[in-house]
Amino acid sequence: MKLPFTKMQGCANDYIYLDCRESGVPEQIAELSCRLSQRHFSIGADGIICICAPRTAGADAMMRIFNADGSEGRMCGNGIRCVGKYVYDHGIVDKTEIDVETLAGIRHLSLHVRDGKVETVTVDMGRPEQTSEIGEAITVLGKEYAFTGVSMGNPHAVVFMDGVKEMDLKEIGPVSYTHLTLPT
Repeated sequence: MKLPFTKMQGCANDYIYLDCRESGVPEQIAELSCRLSQRHFSIGADGIICICAPRTAGADAMMRIFNADGSEGRMCGNGIRCVGKYVYDHGIVDKTEIDVETLAGIRHLSLHVRDGKVETVTVDMGRPEQTSEIGEAITVLGKEYAFTGVSMGNPHAVVFMDGVKEMDLKEIGPVSYTHLTLPT
C-alpha cells in the first residue's frame, strides 16, 4: 500500500501528515497510527494528523489527530501550526489568515509569510478551560504535587512551584501524562 505523507514538527511535537481531503481518513487509522508512530521501527512520530475537507462553513481545513497509541485527540497547538504551513505551501489556501476545524472547535491561524514562504504560524488557542479543582493533589513517583487541570483542547496540568530547574522533567513528564484525562 502506498501512502504519501509529510513529516513535520513544531517545537518537537512531530507528526505524520496525511492529505485526506479527497480520499477521506483511512479506515484503520488508529492501527495505522500505532504502527507508523513507532520510533526506531517505523517512521516514528507523536501520531498522525489527517488534513481533511472542512465540515463547518467558513473553515478552510479540518484536522483530525490520532495519537501514537491510536486514540483520537482533540487539539494540538504545535500540530495545527504545521497544518497551517502545509495548506499554504501546498496551495490549498492562498491567504494568511485561516480557520482550521478541530474536535476542540475552530482555531484561527495567522501565517507569517516572507517571499512566498511561511516562516512562522501563530494560533489563537482560545481561553483555557479549567478541568479540575485548583490545587488538586496528584502523586507522581511518590511525591505529591498540587496541580490545576486546564484544557486548550487537550489536557494540561499546571503546577506552581519553586525548583522547576531541579526537576527531572524527562522522568516525571511521561509518568504524570497518564494521570490526566479530559472531561467528556
